[in-house]
Amino acid sequence: MPRLMPVVTALLAVTLGGCRTMIPATDTTPPRVELTITGPGIGRQVMTNPPRSEWTGSGGAQLFEVQPRARYNFTLAVSDSGGVARAHLRMPATFTVSDLSPAGVTNTADALSRSLTLLGNRDDPRTGLVIGGTLETPAAGGLSFEFQAEGDDFGGTSGGRNQAFLSVNASVGLPVP
Repeated sequence: MPRLMPVVTALLAVTLGGCRTMIPATDTTPPRVELTITGPGIGRQVMTNPPRSEWTGSGGAQLFEVQPRARYNFTLAVSDSGGVARAHLRMPATFTVSDLSPAGVTNTADALSRSLTLLGNRDDPRTGLVIGGTLETPAAGGLSFEFQAEGDDFGGTSGGRNQAFLSVNASVGLPVP
């Protein structure tokens, strides 16, 4: 699956990012944010906003657990019919990110967090922006954290940007002896 991830991400980028759009005069609807994570112990988790900023899984669970020193594929897709200005994903700095696409994604880290950001272009607006890649969790377990995803649209030609947030509580489980 790790070799397939760049192909899937490229297809999503063409599908979502390849659609030119017109920025409307007025836009009061925030974009849609979708985070998909696939890997050992969790299968495929698809988390969206709307309907809520705080993700809730099946049965009302608000937490999922990833395994220590494991590789997961992820895709963040932000979509808006009036164009997407920014897609942003934040996770712990202890996560290693690889196979990042598209080329325009910035990957910055400080002592606490890693941020992945892709900016849209007001002069060439697209209905979606997609960030994809692979992340590896740290070897130490027992870490609680959040995936924080955000998306901004252009807010129309005369308004301020609309934002959507998605927060996902997760943890790195303890290593299995």
